[in-house]
Amino acid sequence: MKNLKLNDTVMLDLCPIVKYNDADLEKVQILADNRKKVGVYLWINNENGNKYVGSSVSLSVRMYSYYSLRSLAKSNRPIDRALLKYGFSRFSLYILEYCASENVLEREQYYLDKIKPEYNIVEKAGSTVGYKHTEDSLVAATKMRNFVLSDEVKKRKANSTANASAANRVPIIVENIKTKEILEYVSMTEASKVLGVHKNAVGQAISDNRLIKKTFRVAKKVINKENKT
Repeated sequence: MKNLKLNDTVMLDLCPIVKYNDADLEKVQILADNRKKVGVYLWINNENGNKYVGSSVSLSVRMYSYYSLRSLAKSNRPIDRALLKYGFSRFSLYILEYCASENVLEREQYYLDKIKPEYNIVEKAGSTVGYKHTEDSLVAATKMRNFVLSDEVKKRKANSTANASAANRVPIIVENIKTKEILEYVSMTEASKVLGVHKNAVGQAISDNRLIKKTFRVAKKVINKENKT
């Protein structure tokens, strides 16, 4: 068994609240989980083991700024440069703990002293709590937030539309009067595509009780509903 370095031993002692092993794949989850949360976090470069400890009274806003590539490109902080160089997929993010805003600096200092992270350029907690977001980073954060919210809205709308569409489908029976072959289709749209006519033509043929292409008789399938007692 190889000898553990001091830094490795410290990491084994950590008990983070949440671990996100792939900061790229889990980006949406990271942003959603940490809305309106106060706490201390740890970035870990999985390529070289280098780390960064930070804290914020608004973790979601801080994370939005990290995911703004334009903001990172304008920064000279080692952690920002590393995120750009290696990519988020090579970083893990740990939420070390959630805490009250009044003692977040104290808790950040605790982890700075304990971990001694390589990407932190100062040893005193508080350098990032007063971090002034540039106009670009704030705009990017707003866009990212809207993207996450709109994505969820789109998913709900798509599911709702799909459910409504399924509920409105009417099974269609198509009989070839020449061959006596009878086929069933899940909807009027499907039947119209097979028959090579517009969906409205199928509906009109059912309504007028007439043949399509002088060959196909179409009708809505009668579904017998059992009465439950």
